[in-house]
Amino acid sequence: MSGSKPIWDRGDAIDPEMLAFTVGDDWRMDQRLVAHELTASRVHAKALLRANLLTPEDGERVLAGLDELERTHSAGEWTVESTDEDVHSALDRRLIALVGEAGKRLHTGRSRNEQVAVDVLLWLSEASAETERRLAVLLQACDAFRAEHGALPLPGYTHLRRAMPSSLGDWIGAHARAFELDRDELRHARRRTTRCPLGSGAGYGVPLALDREFEARELGFEGPAEPVTSVQHGRGRAELAYLTALEAIALDLGKLAADAWLFTSEEFGFLTLAPEFTTGSSLMPQKRNPDAIELTRARCRTIVAARVELADLLRDLPSGYHRDFQLIKAPLFRAHDVMAPMLTLWPRVIGALRPAEARLRAAIGDPSLRATERVLAAVKGGAPFRDAYRLESREAGMNSSTKGGERGQGPKRP
Repeated sequence: MSGSKPIWDRGDAIDPEMLAFTVGDDWRMDQRLVAHELTASRVHAKALLRANLLTPEDGERVLAGLDELERTHSAGEWTVESTDEDVHSALDRRLIALVGEAGKRLHTGRSRNEQVAVDVLLWLSEASAETERRLAVLLQACDAFRAEHGALPLPGYTHLRRAMPSSLGDWIGAHARAFELDRDELRHARRRTTRCPLGSGAGYGVPLALDREFEARELGFEGPAEPVTSVQHGRGRAELAYLTALEAIALDLGKLAADAWLFTSEEFGFLTLAPEFTTGSSLMPQKRNPDAIELTRARCRTIVAARVELADLLRDLPSGYHRDFQLIKAPLFRAHDVMAPMLTLWPRVIGALRPAEARLRAAIGDPSLRATERVLAAVKGGAPFRDAYRLESREAGMNSSTKGGERGQGPKRP
Protein backbone atom coordinates (compact mmCIF):
# COMPACT_ATOMS: atom_id res chain seq x y z
CA MET A 1 0.00 0.00 0.00
CA SER A 2 3.02 2.28 -0.19
CA GLY A 3 2.86 5.24 -2.55
CA SER A 4 -0.56 6.68 -1.64
CA LYS A 5 -2.47 7.46 1.52
CA PRO A 6 -6.04 6.30 2.15
CA ILE A 7 -8.69 8.87 1.31
CA TRP A 8 -9.71 8.76 5.00
CA ASP A 9 -6.17 9.62 6.18
CA ARG A 10 -6.04 12.34 8.86
CA GLY A 11 -2.30 12.43 9.29
CA ASP A 12 -2.14 9.83 12.04
CA ALA A 13 0.29 6.94 11.85
CA ILE A 14 -1.12 3.92 10.00
CA ASP A 15 0.19 0.45 10.62
CA PRO A 16 1.09 -0.84 7.13
CA GLU A 17 0.47 -4.48 8.03
CA MET A 18 -2.97 -3.63 9.38
CA LEU A 19 -3.75 -1.62 6.25
CA ALA A 20 -2.65 -4.42 3.94
CA PHE A 21 -4.76 -6.88 5.93
CA THR A 22 -7.91 -4.75 5.72
CA VAL A 23 -7.48 -4.06 2.02
CA GLY A 24 -6.68 -7.67 1.11
CA ASP A 25 -7.30 -8.28 -2.58
CA ASP A 26 -10.32 -5.98 -2.71
CA TRP A 27 -8.48 -3.73 -5.15
CA ARG A 28 -8.18 -6.60 -7.61
CA MET A 29 -11.88 -7.46 -7.47
CA ASP A 30 -12.79 -3.79 -7.84
CA GLN A 31 -11.14 -3.71 -11.26
CA ARG A 32 -14.39 -4.99 -12.73
CA LEU A 33 -16.33 -2.14 -11.10
CA VAL A 34 -14.44 0.78 -12.67
CA ALA A 35 -16.98 1.45 -15.43
CA HIS A 36 -19.84 1.45 -12.92
CA GLU A 37 -17.95 3.73 -10.53
CA LEU A 38 -17.41 6.19 -13.38
CA THR A 39 -21.08 6.07 -14.33
CA ALA A 40 -22.29 6.64 -10.77
CA SER A 41 -19.72 9.40 -10.20
CA ARG A 42 -20.88 11.22 -13.31
CA VAL A 43 -24.47 11.14 -12.06
CA HIS A 44 -23.39 12.31 -8.59
CA ALA A 45 -21.54 15.26 -10.15
CA LYS A 46 -24.72 16.24 -12.01
CA ALA A 47 -26.72 15.98 -8.77
CA LEU A 48 -24.20 18.27 -7.04
CA LEU A 49 -24.60 20.77 -9.88
CA ARG A 50 -28.39 20.67 -9.58
CA ALA A 51 -28.09 21.30 -5.84
CA ASN A 52 -25.65 24.21 -6.37
CA LEU A 53 -23.02 22.30 -4.43
CA LEU A 54 -20.69 22.37 -7.41
CA THR A 55 -20.08 25.45 -9.51
CA PRO A 56 -20.67 25.18 -13.25
CA GLU A 57 -16.95 25.65 -13.85
CA ASP A 58 -15.93 22.92 -11.40
CA GLY A 59 -18.73 20.70 -12.63
CA GLU A 60 -17.47 21.04 -16.18
CA ARG A 61 -13.94 20.13 -15.08
CA VAL A 62 -15.10 17.14 -13.09
CA LEU A 63 -17.32 15.75 -15.85
CA ALA A 64 -14.59 16.27 -18.43
CA GLY A 65 -12.13 14.55 -16.11
CA LEU A 66 -14.46 11.58 -15.66
CA ASP A 67 -14.87 11.31 -19.43
CA GLU A 68 -11.10 11.29 -19.84
CA LEU A 69 -10.67 8.66 -17.15
CA GLU A 70 -13.29 6.53 -18.86
CA ARG A 71 -11.45 6.87 -22.18
CA THR A 72 -8.06 6.01 -20.73
CA HIS A 73 -9.45 3.12 -18.71
CA SER A 74 -11.15 1.68 -21.80
CA ALA A 75 -7.81 2.02 -23.61
CA GLY A 76 -6.13 -0.03 -20.87
CA GLU A 77 -4.00 2.86 -19.65
CA TRP A 78 -4.98 2.47 -15.99
CA THR A 79 -6.92 0.30 -13.58
CA VAL A 80 -7.26 -0.20 -9.82
CA GLU A 81 -3.84 -1.05 -8.41
CA SER A 82 -2.51 -2.66 -5.26
CA THR A 83 -1.61 0.83 -3.99
CA ASP A 84 -5.32 1.70 -4.01
CA GLU A 85 -7.68 0.62 -1.28
CA ASP A 86 -10.53 0.18 -3.71
CA VAL A 87 -12.05 1.50 -6.93
CA HIS A 88 -13.36 4.61 -5.15
CA SER A 89 -9.93 5.61 -3.91
CA ALA A 90 -8.38 4.84 -7.29
CA LEU A 91 -10.84 7.08 -9.12
CA ASP A 92 -10.65 9.85 -6.52
CA ARG A 93 -6.86 9.95 -6.68
CA ARG A 94 -6.68 10.00 -10.46
CA LEU A 95 -9.42 12.60 -10.84
CA ILE A 96 -7.70 15.01 -8.47
CA ALA A 97 -4.40 14.49 -10.27
CA LEU A 98 -6.16 15.21 -13.56
CA VAL A 99 -8.37 18.24 -12.78
CA GLY A 100 -6.93 19.60 -9.51
CA GLU A 101 -9.00 21.23 -6.78
CA ALA A 102 -12.30 20.65 -8.56
CA GLY A 103 -11.74 16.90 -8.23
CA LYS A 104 -11.71 17.21 -4.45
CA ARG A 105 -15.32 18.39 -4.51
CA LEU A 106 -16.80 15.27 -6.12
CA HIS A 107 -16.95 13.32 -2.86
CA THR A 108 -19.25 15.95 -1.32
CA GLY A 109 -22.26 14.27 0.23
CA ARG A 110 -21.37 10.65 -0.46
CA SER A 111 -19.76 7.73 1.31
CA ARG A 112 -17.86 4.74 0.01
CA ASN A 113 -20.59 2.68 1.71
CA GLU A 114 -23.16 3.85 -0.82
CA GLN A 115 -20.66 3.93 -3.69
CA VAL A 116 -19.86 0.23 -3.47
CA ALA A 117 -23.55 -0.57 -3.01
CA VAL A 118 -24.52 1.21 -6.23
CA ASP A 119 -21.53 -0.16 -8.17
CA VAL A 120 -22.36 -3.74 -7.24
CA LEU A 121 -26.06 -3.29 -8.06
CA LEU A 122 -25.14 -1.93 -11.49
CA TRP A 123 -22.77 -4.88 -11.98
CA LEU A 124 -25.43 -7.33 -10.81
CA SER A 125 -27.97 -5.97 -13.27
CA GLU A 126 -25.55 -6.54 -16.15
CA ALA A 127 -24.34 -9.92 -14.87
CA SER A 128 -27.88 -11.22 -14.40
CA ALA A 129 -28.92 -10.16 -17.90
CA GLU A 130 -25.79 -11.83 -19.30
CA THR A 131 -26.57 -15.06 -17.44
CA GLU A 132 -30.14 -15.02 -18.71
CA ARG A 133 -28.93 -14.63 -22.30
CA ARG A 134 -26.63 -17.62 -21.89
CA LEU A 135 -29.43 -19.62 -20.29
CA ALA A 136 -31.65 -18.85 -23.30
CA VAL A 137 -29.04 -20.40 -25.61
CA LEU A 138 -28.93 -23.49 -23.41
CA LEU A 139 -32.71 -23.79 -23.63
CA GLN A 140 -32.52 -23.51 -27.41
CA ALA A 141 -30.04 -26.39 -27.45
CA CYS A 142 -32.40 -28.51 -25.35
CA ASP A 143 -35.28 -27.72 -27.71
CA ALA A 144 -33.16 -28.58 -30.76
CA PHE A 145 -32.15 -31.92 -29.22
CA ARG A 146 -35.78 -32.72 -28.43
CA ALA A 147 -36.91 -31.81 -31.94
CA GLU A 148 -34.27 -34.05 -33.53
CA HIS A 149 -34.14 -37.01 -31.16
CA GLY A 150 -37.16 -36.70 -28.86
CA ALA A 151 -39.14 -39.58 -30.35
CA LEU A 152 -36.48 -42.15 -29.54
CA PRO A 153 -37.26 -44.43 -26.57
CA LEU A 154 -35.39 -44.30 -23.27
CA PRO A 155 -35.94 -46.35 -20.12
CA GLY A 156 -37.16 -44.26 -17.21
CA TYR A 157 -35.34 -44.83 -13.94
CA THR A 158 -36.07 -44.73 -10.23
CA HIS A 159 -33.31 -45.56 -7.75
CA LEU A 160 -31.14 -45.88 -10.89
CA ARG A 161 -33.10 -49.03 -11.75
CA ARG A 162 -35.27 -49.44 -14.82
CA ALA A 163 -38.81 -48.38 -13.99
CA MET A 164 -41.09 -47.43 -16.91
CA PRO A 165 -40.84 -46.58 -20.61
CA SER A 166 -39.93 -43.02 -21.44
CA SER A 167 -38.27 -41.11 -24.27
CA LEU A 168 -35.34 -38.84 -24.97
CA GLY A 169 -37.86 -36.06 -25.51
CA ASP A 170 -39.26 -36.44 -22.01
CA TRP A 171 -35.74 -36.69 -20.59
CA ILE A 172 -34.37 -33.50 -22.16
CA GLY A 173 -37.76 -31.83 -21.70
CA ALA A 174 -37.49 -32.22 -17.93
CA HIS A 175 -34.06 -30.59 -17.98
CA ALA A 176 -35.36 -27.76 -20.16
CA ARG A 177 -38.27 -27.12 -17.80
CA ALA A 178 -35.86 -26.95 -14.87
CA PHE A 179 -33.81 -24.31 -16.70
CA GLU A 180 -36.98 -22.35 -17.48
CA LEU A 181 -37.80 -22.23 -13.78
CA ASP A 182 -34.21 -21.17 -13.06
CA ARG A 183 -34.71 -18.31 -15.49
CA ASP A 184 -37.76 -17.26 -13.46
CA GLU A 185 -35.64 -17.28 -10.30
CA LEU A 186 -33.03 -15.15 -12.02
CA ARG A 187 -35.65 -12.60 -13.01
CA HIS A 188 -37.10 -12.61 -9.51
CA ALA A 189 -33.65 -11.99 -8.03
CA ARG A 190 -33.32 -8.83 -10.15
CA ARG A 191 -36.13 -7.26 -8.15
CA ARG A 192 -33.54 -6.59 -5.45
CA THR A 193 -31.51 -4.43 -7.83
CA THR A 194 -34.19 -1.86 -8.70
CA ARG A 195 -33.62 0.74 -5.95
CA CYS A 196 -30.76 3.23 -6.00
CA PRO A 197 -28.52 3.56 -2.92
CA LEU A 198 -27.18 7.03 -3.81
CA GLY A 199 -27.99 9.64 -1.22
CA SER A 200 -27.99 7.15 1.64
CA GLY A 201 -24.44 8.13 2.67
CA ALA A 202 -23.00 5.88 5.32
CA GLY A 203 -26.48 4.47 5.89
CA TYR A 204 -28.39 7.34 7.51
CA GLY A 205 -28.81 9.85 4.73
CA VAL A 206 -27.01 13.08 3.91
CA PRO A 207 -28.16 16.53 5.15
CA LEU A 208 -27.91 18.04 1.67
CA ALA A 209 -30.56 18.82 -0.93
CA LEU A 210 -29.49 16.07 -3.35
CA ASP A 211 -32.18 14.95 -5.78
CA ARG A 212 -32.27 11.20 -5.17
CA GLU A 213 -35.06 10.67 -7.69
CA PHE A 214 -32.88 12.29 -10.36
CA GLU A 215 -29.89 10.11 -9.44
CA ALA A 216 -31.96 6.94 -9.51
CA ARG A 217 -33.56 7.78 -12.84
CA GLU A 218 -30.23 8.68 -14.45
CA LEU A 219 -28.76 5.33 -13.44
CA GLY A 220 -31.72 3.29 -14.68
CA PHE A 221 -33.20 2.38 -11.28
CA GLU A 222 -36.93 2.44 -10.56
CA GLY A 223 -36.34 4.90 -7.75
CA PRO A 224 -34.23 5.62 -4.67
CA ALA A 225 -33.93 3.10 -1.85
CA GLU A 226 -36.32 4.04 0.93
CA PRO A 227 -35.83 4.45 3.78
CA VAL A 228 -32.16 5.32 3.46
CA THR A 229 -31.40 2.98 6.35
CA SER A 230 -32.49 0.03 4.20
CA VAL A 231 -29.37 0.31 2.01
CA GLN A 232 -26.83 -0.94 4.55
CA HIS A 233 -29.46 -3.02 6.34
CA GLY A 234 -29.94 -5.01 3.14
CA ARG A 235 -26.32 -5.17 1.99
CA GLY A 236 -25.51 -8.50 0.46
CA ARG A 237 -29.10 -9.54 -0.11
CA ALA A 238 -29.19 -8.67 -3.82
CA GLU A 239 -25.93 -10.56 -4.17
CA LEU A 240 -27.35 -13.51 -2.23
CA ALA A 241 -30.47 -13.52 -4.41
CA TYR A 242 -28.30 -13.71 -7.52
CA LEU A 243 -26.19 -16.50 -6.05
CA THR A 244 -29.37 -18.34 -5.09
CA ALA A 245 -30.45 -18.19 -8.73
CA LEU A 246 -26.99 -19.37 -9.82
CA GLU A 247 -27.22 -22.17 -7.27
CA ALA A 248 -30.52 -23.28 -8.82
CA ILE A 249 -28.93 -23.33 -12.28
CA ALA A 250 -25.93 -25.19 -10.87
CA LEU A 251 -28.11 -27.87 -9.27
CA ASP A 252 -29.93 -28.44 -12.56
CA LEU A 253 -26.83 -28.26 -14.73
CA GLY A 254 -25.12 -30.70 -12.37
CA LYS A 255 -28.04 -33.11 -12.80
CA LEU A 256 -27.78 -32.84 -16.60
CA ALA A 257 -24.04 -33.48 -16.34
CA ALA A 258 -24.65 -36.54 -14.16
CA ASP A 259 -27.13 -37.94 -16.69
CA ALA A 260 -24.80 -37.30 -19.60
CA TRP A 261 -21.96 -38.91 -17.64
CA LEU A 262 -24.00 -42.08 -17.07
CA PHE A 263 -25.72 -42.33 -20.44
CA THR A 264 -22.46 -41.93 -22.39
CA SER A 265 -20.70 -44.64 -20.36
CA GLU A 266 -20.14 -48.08 -21.86
CA GLU A 267 -22.43 -49.59 -19.22
CA PHE A 268 -25.42 -47.56 -20.41
CA GLY A 269 -24.35 -46.66 -23.94
CA PHE A 270 -27.51 -44.70 -24.71
CA LEU A 271 -25.62 -41.64 -25.94
CA THR A 272 -22.19 -41.02 -27.41
CA LEU A 273 -20.17 -37.85 -27.01
CA ALA A 274 -18.34 -36.45 -30.02
CA PRO A 275 -14.57 -37.05 -29.64
CA GLU A 276 -13.78 -33.33 -29.73
CA PHE A 277 -15.63 -32.99 -26.43
CA THR A 278 -13.53 -35.64 -24.70
CA THR A 279 -9.95 -35.93 -23.50
CA GLY A 280 -7.51 -38.84 -23.60
CA SER A 281 -5.58 -40.88 -21.07
CA SER A 282 -1.82 -40.43 -20.70
CA LEU A 283 -1.46 -44.21 -20.24
CA MET A 284 -4.43 -46.03 -21.80
CA PRO A 285 -4.66 -45.36 -25.53
CA GLN A 286 -8.23 -46.58 -25.86
CA LYS A 287 -9.71 -44.11 -23.35
CA ARG A 288 -11.84 -41.10 -24.23
CA ASN A 289 -12.78 -39.32 -21.04
CA PRO A 290 -15.77 -36.99 -20.41
CA ASP A 291 -13.68 -34.48 -18.45
CA ALA A 292 -15.82 -31.47 -19.37
CA ILE A 293 -18.89 -33.27 -18.03
CA GLU A 294 -17.13 -34.25 -14.80
CA LEU A 295 -15.69 -30.78 -14.24
CA THR A 296 -19.15 -29.32 -14.77
CA ARG A 297 -20.46 -31.53 -12.01
CA ALA A 298 -17.62 -30.44 -9.69
CA ARG A 299 -17.81 -26.73 -10.55
CA CYS A 300 -21.54 -26.70 -9.95
CA ARG A 301 -20.76 -27.76 -6.39
CA THR A 302 -18.41 -24.81 -5.97
CA ILE A 303 -21.26 -22.46 -6.89
CA VAL A 304 -23.43 -24.04 -4.21
CA ALA A 305 -20.52 -23.55 -1.78
CA ALA A 306 -20.14 -19.88 -2.81
CA ARG A 307 -23.77 -19.25 -1.98
CA VAL A 308 -23.30 -20.84 1.45
CA GLU A 309 -20.16 -18.74 1.98
CA LEU A 310 -22.03 -15.52 1.26
CA ALA A 311 -25.00 -16.46 3.44
CA ASP A 312 -22.66 -17.14 6.36
CA LEU A 313 -20.93 -13.78 5.89
CA LEU A 314 -24.30 -12.07 6.39
CA ARG A 315 -25.54 -14.25 9.20
CA ASP A 316 -26.52 -12.46 12.44
CA LEU A 317 -24.95 -9.10 11.60
CA PRO A 318 -26.62 -6.17 13.39
CA SER A 319 -28.05 -3.26 11.42
CA GLY A 320 -25.83 -0.73 9.71
CA TYR A 321 -22.55 -0.99 7.85
CA HIS A 322 -19.84 -3.51 8.79
CA ARG A 323 -16.49 -4.16 7.16
CA ASP A 324 -17.59 -7.80 6.81
CA PHE A 325 -19.44 -6.61 3.70
CA GLN A 326 -16.11 -6.23 1.90
CA LEU A 327 -15.90 -10.02 1.65
CA ILE A 328 -19.19 -10.27 -0.25
CA LYS A 329 -17.55 -9.68 -3.60
CA ALA A 330 -15.27 -12.75 -3.56
CA PRO A 331 -17.99 -15.48 -3.61
CA LEU A 332 -20.22 -13.32 -5.81
CA PHE A 333 -17.68 -12.77 -8.58
CA ARG A 334 -16.25 -16.29 -8.23
CA ALA A 335 -19.63 -17.98 -8.71
CA HIS A 336 -20.47 -15.79 -11.69
CA ASP A 337 -17.11 -16.49 -13.30
CA VAL A 338 -17.51 -20.24 -12.78
CA MET A 339 -21.04 -20.33 -14.20
CA ALA A 340 -20.42 -18.21 -17.31
CA PRO A 341 -18.18 -20.64 -19.27
CA MET A 342 -20.34 -23.63 -18.32
CA LEU A 343 -23.43 -21.98 -19.77
CA THR A 344 -21.42 -21.14 -22.89
CA LEU A 345 -20.09 -24.70 -23.28
CA TRP A 346 -23.16 -26.81 -22.56
CA PRO A 347 -25.29 -25.87 -25.58
CA ARG A 348 -22.40 -27.26 -27.65
CA VAL A 349 -22.11 -30.37 -25.45
CA ILE A 350 -25.81 -31.08 -25.94
CA GLY A 351 -25.36 -30.64 -29.67
CA ALA A 352 -22.47 -33.14 -29.54
CA LEU A 353 -24.58 -35.90 -27.93
CA ARG A 354 -25.55 -38.64 -30.37
CA PRO A 355 -28.22 -41.23 -29.48
CA ALA A 356 -27.28 -44.89 -29.90
CA GLU A 357 -30.61 -45.90 -31.41
CA ALA A 358 -30.01 -49.66 -31.44
CA ARG A 359 -29.00 -49.66 -27.77
CA LEU A 360 -32.01 -47.54 -26.84
CA ARG A 361 -34.46 -49.82 -28.65
CA ALA A 362 -32.90 -52.92 -27.11
CA ALA A 363 -33.21 -51.41 -23.63
CA ILE A 364 -36.81 -50.38 -24.11
CA GLY A 365 -37.61 -54.00 -25.05
CA ASP A 366 -37.03 -55.07 -21.45
CA PRO A 367 -40.43 -56.60 -20.48
CA SER A 368 -40.07 -55.45 -16.87
CA LEU A 369 -40.60 -51.84 -18.07
CA ARG A 370 -44.18 -52.78 -18.96
CA ALA A 371 -45.08 -54.23 -15.56
CA THR A 372 -47.12 -51.20 -14.49
CA GLU A 373 -48.92 -51.20 -17.83
CA ARG A 374 -49.87 -54.85 -17.35
CA VAL A 375 -51.20 -54.15 -13.87
CA LEU A 376 -53.32 -51.26 -15.10
CA ALA A 377 -54.56 -53.31 -18.04
CA ALA A 378 -55.76 -55.94 -15.56
CA VAL A 379 -57.48 -53.21 -13.54
CA LYS A 380 -59.29 -52.05 -16.66
CA GLY A 381 -60.45 -55.66 -17.06
CA GLY A 382 -62.01 -55.62 -13.58
CA ALA A 383 -59.24 -56.87 -11.28
CA PRO A 384 -58.60 -54.98 -8.02
CA PHE A 385 -55.38 -52.99 -8.29
CA ARG A 386 -53.76 -54.60 -5.23
CA ASP A 387 -54.44 -58.13 -6.50
CA ALA A 388 -53.12 -57.32 -9.97
CA TYR A 389 -50.07 -55.62 -8.43
CA ARG A 390 -49.22 -58.64 -6.25
CA LEU A 391 -49.69 -61.09 -9.09
CA GLU A 392 -47.37 -59.08 -11.34
CA SER A 393 -44.87 -58.72 -8.49
CA ARG A 394 -44.80 -62.51 -7.90
CA GLU A 395 -44.33 -63.21 -11.59
CA ALA A 396 -41.56 -60.60 -11.83
CA GLY A 397 -39.85 -62.15 -8.83
CA MET A 398 -40.03 -65.66 -10.25
CA ASN A 399 -38.73 -64.51 -13.63
CA SER A 400 -35.90 -62.63 -11.98
CA SER A 401 -34.99 -65.61 -9.83
CA THR A 402 -35.03 -67.95 -12.83
CA LYS A 403 -32.78 -65.59 -14.81
CA GLY A 404 -30.44 -64.90 -11.88
CA GLY A 405 -31.44 -61.24 -11.91
CA GLU A 406 -31.16 -58.71 -9.14
CA ARG A 407 -34.70 -59.39 -7.85
CA GLY A 408 -36.15 -62.60 -6.47
CA GLN A 409 -33.11 -63.38 -4.33
CA GLY A 410 -34.94 -63.05 -1.03
CA PRO A 411 -37.98 -64.82 0.36
CA LYS A 412 -41.28 -64.26 -1.41
CA ARG A 413 -43.89 -62.24 0.40
CA PRO A 414 -47.47 -63.51 0.28
